[in-house]
Amino acid sequence: MVQNEAVSPVEDAAVLKALFRQSPTGLLILDKDLRILRVSLSRPVLPEASLERVRGRRLTDVYALSAPGEVEAMLAGVLESGMPAQGWLVGVRRKDVPGPEYLFSLSASRLESPRARVLGVLAELLDVTEREKVSARVRVFGSVRKRVGQTSRWPLTPRCASTTPAATPASTPSP
Repeated sequence: MVQNEAVSPVEDAAVLKALFRQSPTGLLILDKDLRILRVSLSRPVLPEASLERVRGRRLTDVYALSAPGEVEAMLAGVLESGMPAQGWLVGVRRKDVPGPEYLFSLSASRLESPRARVLGVLAELLDVTEREKVSARVRVFGSVRKRVGQTSRWPLTPRCASTTPAATPASTPSP
């Protein structure tokens, strides 16, 4: 299919159905008042919220966000300006289900009709929890390595070699 080629309503519906069923990311369609119209979060780690329970509610009514005011302002800005937002790091958990907070990369784009009438916002949530945990560990290890290297008055290798026998069990039993 050529880009910008007219697409039939049947093809539009098929694309939308495939996106909501098979997308590796979470998808939300929000109306012009930023209320949820459609949601698909079964692929990310958040439990799926039934559409009946969340339709017509704001994102901040359904999910506990680490920065709810900033997220709503970003979504409102996307809706008003038409400029997409990408990669906002936000902590998310369901309000009605106990559980841990997960980190998501949130991106949003304005939805418009073929005649440029503003319809709402498409929000995409990508689970980056593990990526951010690994990144934090790498930063900590790098910081420790840098500090240990700066504070040592003698080489670290002899220090480790002298403490290794005391810190580890003998590999062979003594006769």
